[in-house]
Amino acid sequence: MRKIMLIIASVCLIVVISLMVYVQKPAWIFGQTAEQQATTTNNSGHTGNPSEPKSEEPSHTEPSPDPADLEIQAQLTSMTLTQKAAQMMIVDLDTLEREADQAAASQLKKQQYAGVILFQRNLKSAEQTVKLITDLKSPSTKVPIWVAIDQEGGVVTRLPWLPRFAGNMALGATGNTDYAEQTGKLIGEQIESFGFNLNFAPSLDINNNPDNPVIGIRSFGSEPEEVAKMGIAMVKGLQEEGMPSVVKHFPGHGDTSMDSHLGLPSIPYDRNRLDQVELVPFREAMNQGVDMVMTAHITFPNIEKKTVISKKDGAKVHIPATLSHTFLTKILREELGFEGVIVTDSLEMQAISSNFGEKEAILQAVQAGVDLLLMPPNPDASVKWLTDAVKQGVITEDRINASVERILKLKQKYGLLEAHKPTSYVDQFRLAQKAMQDQEARQTELAIAEHAATLLKNQDHLLPFTKDANTSLYILGPSSLLPEIQRQFSTIIAKEGQARFKKIVTLPITGGLTAAQQKQIGASDSVLLVTRNLNTDKKQRDAVRKVWNQLRKAKQKAAVLAVGAPYDIRYIPDIPAFVAVYGDRATANLPAGVRTLLGLNMPTGKLPVRIPDQSGQTLFDVGSGLSYED
Repeated sequence: MRKIMLIIASVCLIVVISLMVYVQKPAWIFGQTAEQQATTTNNSGHTGNPSEPKSEEPSHTEPSPDPADLEIQAQLTSMTLTQKAAQMMIVDLDTLEREADQAAASQLKKQQYAGVILFQRNLKSAEQTVKLITDLKSPSTKVPIWVAIDQEGGVVTRLPWLPRFAGNMALGATGNTDYAEQTGKLIGEQIESFGFNLNFAPSLDINNNPDNPVIGIRSFGSEPEEVAKMGIAMVKGLQEEGMPSVVKHFPGHGDTSMDSHLGLPSIPYDRNRLDQVELVPFREAMNQGVDMVMTAHITFPNIEKKTVISKKDGAKVHIPATLSHTFLTKILREELGFEGVIVTDSLEMQAISSNFGEKEAILQAVQAGVDLLLMPPNPDASVKWLTDAVKQGVITEDRINASVERILKLKQKYGLLEAHKPTSYVDQFRLAQKAMQDQEARQTELAIAEHAATLLKNQDHLLPFTKDANTSLYILGPSSLLPEIQRQFSTIIAKEGQARFKKIVTLPITGGLTAAQQKQIGASDSVLLVTRNLNTDKKQRDAVRKVWNQLRKAKQKAAVLAVGAPYDIRYIPDIPAFVAVYGDRATANLPAGVRTLLGLNMPTGKLPVRIPDQSGQTLFDVGSGLSYED
């Protein structure tokens, strides 16, 4: 019996010692040093030696999960792989209807696309536009869609019933960031009135190539810091009106002489150059919380060295930024720290569609780091290619989830995931009507355009045109511009209520002036040459040069109104007077230019780009600009 009691006592002692060892957590059990063990928090939340008196501090608890994050995770968990793949695409309305052979609204209900983009070809009238957008938003889907638009202002606008605004280069010529923010706010407010909830703007491309055929006046200028300031101000304005901002075209489309809609441009610079120039505005925009970055279909052979065989001609081509892991993951995500949504430029553009297979482009873009695929040529097939790639282990589902989570978070940020009653067609159209009738917005549009008007030359004070009822005004230019130019002159002079000219005569420039036309223009008459983007129009360029040579030989002075980009002076540098307005025939820049020529608006704009001569030497530097008093 005694022996049994000893055995029981020994067992009890062992249990007690084991419990003491467990409570005190010796370093040898947990792989810690004595010093580490001394600062280990015990089960009661007390730090230090367990034998010391316990603190009265409350126990530490894990922070509660953010309800917004929980909502995103619940949404993501509820989606199938197919739905997640579709959520990574914004589709073109025409492609969607053509592919499905049914109404787009029905197709959007069936497939969980992130959204749809509309172009002016889709928008027949204000009423039809509001009705279309209302119908597109109406299907019952797990995730509400974006209805997107390119409404940059200026030359790139899709809604002709609204103010077009002066455009980015005109804003750059004013040097006024308040104007840029105000423009962003007004654009955001007005497109939202029609039902749009995503705008692919602004462009942060630095237009330092005068032969760029696609950016030009869509850029704020050629100085990185100024482009950054103006672009960030516009982003702020858009966001203030509840409109997600999308900066483009990363890492920069300004120094190309090829349009990526038509081919695959290449930029030869190294990383150091990009850091000093092209990346400056993008870096600043990210620091200010931009929502989305659009990629450029441009190659940078000295940075991204990977090549593939082109489907177009079998030649070896470097992969563009859109398909580059180096640019999108290493530079944009890891080095620049961008945490928002990365969206491609249109995948229907020739830079991609001609050189890379549709399937290859989709998969490479996602592998590179793209979240959102814009305008895949075959949306349904693209969804299947993505889901098959996941099933085959080519792309992980975690990679898909990461993109969809970013997309959902952005939709959540701007209220798309909130449960609310959709706006009816009647109420939405009422908002659109109010926007169309906003006279204050139109006054702002004209004020900015007038402030932007830039006088680069004015020999012998040829401008403004003097009031003389005995002389005529001859306006020479492309036939596409002349009717609107003449209408603006007539309307503005009529409002002024004073006789300006004996008559106004327009002469289309298709070649040189005929002998009769030269005889028609008297020595005392005023002559205006109207030009638009001579760099991309060789026929117009040759005709303008020929006409100016004829006028000069006849000792006839002339002024130029450059309606589009200011680079036209490169081709006629000895013209006596030159006014740049950075617009188009349908923008407020044109009447602003006419008012400047008549002296009703004083030119105050400063050149936002460097203009080289034909040999590359500086003809006019950034900041150039005269007044009528100079």
